[in-house]
Amino acid sequence: MTRLNFTGRRRISHQHVTITVSGIGGIESFRAELQLESYQFPSSAAVIIEAWRQLELARFEFGTIGNLQPPADCRLSEFGAIDGLKFRVKVVSMEPPRGRLLAVADRIAPQAPGQQAMPRVPLLAVRSQDLGREIWRLDFSDEPLLLVNPRVVSRKQLVQATEFQSLVLPEILRSILTRILLVEQTRSTDDAEDWTARWLRFAESLPGVGRVPEDSDPESDLDWIDSAISSFCRWRGVDKQFTGFWSVRQNTGDAQAEQG
Repeated sequence: MTRLNFTGRRRISHQHVTITVSGIGGIESFRAELQLESYQFPSSAAVIIEAWRQLELARFEFGTIGNLQPPADCRLSEFGAIDGLKFRVKVVSMEPPRGRLLAVADRIAPQAPGQQAMPRVPLLAVRSQDLGREIWRLDFSDEPLLLVNPRVVSRKQLVQATEFQSLVLPEILRSILTRILLVEQTRSTDDAEDWTARWLRFAESLPGVGRVPEDSDPESDLDWIDSAISSFCRWRGVDKQFTGFWSVRQNTGDAQAEQG
């Protein structure tokens, strides 16, 4: 394990680091925008971002100063709820003496997409409720609420399960966007306190989706929703999530068949 030498480290200004957290149902990922050119670090120096809260820590390697490359998976699912989560950015020398910490920015508060740093309001709250024989239900009595039947599975276990993330989350997003545009018939993103605006801004923040259609037209709205779901699936890599889960299941089934 590489040991870090903290001698002579520099401070990276928080103005040069933006961490954006997006997600639904307690399953979040983050993006990082780093402006490190003015520090003139060696191009070979490694860039590391750590998400942390008290004794919990997750580490993500972001390539080098000369070739910043976000990892394919920046999910924060191991933290459950992300209240109180902070980030730090480290620049570490890869030249002798290898492992010397060149610079750090610590205690960085994440932002919601398109917003200034602010306390995070979850897009989709999750609550336990006896649903009889149903496992989960999407409730629209007020703003969207994911109900999970505790007699079947805990809400944390369900939302973190690969099967749920890959098979169900995209359709939850589709149901909510369809409700907003075709039932509530609203498309404004201006009111930060309104749940419909928060969901529309989240969809607009997905890569390649663009602004919600200005005029009400069911066909255009459904096309925009399809685009948002496709982008969400690419961003989350749900096909790879499901393939990995399914391969393990198939291999387990084959092994049990052979033993039988």
